Amino acid sequence: MQGIIKGDESAIESHDGSTGVPISEMLEILELICRVEPMDVLLERIASTISKRFAVKALTICVQDEETGFFRPQAVLGFEEDQKRAIRNHAYPLDRKRDELDDKFRIDDNCYYVRAEGLTQVYNDDVDYISELSRTRDSSDEWHDLDYIDFIMTDRLGNWIGWIEIDEPENRRMPSRETIAKIRALSDLTAIAIENSKMYQDAIDAVGESQGYLDLIVHDIGNLVDPLIFYLESTERAQRIPGDHTTQLVKAISLARDVRNLVENVRGISNIKASDILPGRRYDLREVLVRCISSAKRDHPSKDVVVGFDCPHTECFVKADDLIFDLFSNILGNSVKYSGGTTAEFDVSIADGYSAWTVRVEDRGIGIPDDKKESVFSKFTRRPDGYSGSGLGLSVVSLLVDRYKGLVAVKDRVPGDHVKGACFEVALPKDQGEGDPTQKDLNPQ
Repeated sequence: MQGIIKGDESAIESHDGSTGVPISEMLEILELICRVEPMDVLLERIASTISKRFAVKALTICVQDEETGFFRPQAVLGFEEDQKRAIRNHAYPLDRKRDELDDKFRIDDNCYYVRAEGLTQVYNDDVDYISELSRTRDSSDEWHDLDYIDFIMTDRLGNWIGWIEIDEPENRRMPSRETIAKIRALSDLTAIAIENSKMYQDAIDAVGESQGYLDLIVHDIGNLVDPLIFYLESTERAQRIPGDHTTQLVKAISLARDVRNLVENVRGISNIKASDILPGRRYDLREVLVRCISSAKRDHPSKDVVVGFDCPHTECFVKADDLIFDLFSNILGNSVKYSGGTTAEFDVSIADGYSAWTVRVEDRGIGIPDDKKESVFSKFTRRPDGYSGSGLGLSVVSLLVDRYKGLVAVKDRVPGDHVKGACFEVALPKDQGEGDPTQKDLNPQ
């Protein structure tokens, strides 16, 4: 969700100038996101909040099952008990849902108002949502039993992870444009809550046998969440949002991101150590870096991220797995974090070698002194004064580079002058097919 917090108004204003979500409502959802709760409890709380705030009689929240790929109702509100049981047994394939949400129904970004008159097919499971089927409308804004509004939720890479579906407003009228905008904004925050809940649970599962990492999670999350709650509560008590409270809210959001990054890195380390399967898919480094650069910009909305990208015109294939995105996201996130100021400027390039592709990330941040360069990839390396974090990000990079049989190094962007920024270099073996003579292990044991 993008917007600005105005010093003289208790609401967030969207880009089109319309009033967005009141600060009290945003804080309520932010507090939900920061809680560590099972997914079903979290979604029931969010469904109840939406129902009370926006006079919604019936709604469902569907989330993708990662094992099957199907979307299933996880929170069901406002239906009879027999209807709830039937609805919870539904499973929606992605293709069917995309077909249902035709562009003719789009009313906002990732928001669709599906009207009964526009339906080309009614499925058997749709009947479970209907108590009494109405055939006609008395007016154009009257709600039909077959109407519904879907707010699509996506992850950081734009993939669908679920949706919030309004099945019946209390007044049986089409919600106002302002209400639609508010629920859409809250659906974006709900998507963050879902990702955080999944990542935290994944981390807990992955480190079940590692008391050291579990202690790290308990310790660092406690240190991060306590001030987060303080900043949120301080902002909530404010009747208006003057500049000092705006700063507190920015700090709270920054701390929430630190929580998310910590859990992601612990999960990544555990996945790497637990996996016995060798990387076997081909990835084009150009596409990987484009996605990671986009993620870095989305993850740091308070900074102006300026990136120069130089790469060959041909494919730059390496053999890896999906963790390759974690590798470069950690390097790019590190460059943004330690850029200082409101602008983060760095250059990304891919160099073509005989047996390897070398990715260089050259930033203009605070740099790394020579006596710290050797330890920067070690676990729990102390962060520079004034910067938060657990020190796990670059250790994930080192583990993944080893996994892909490559090499990683850090240098000064300007040789001999570390304060002008750092240069991270990652060399990964080329993948040009079976039996290719250039395929070599760059880091032989």
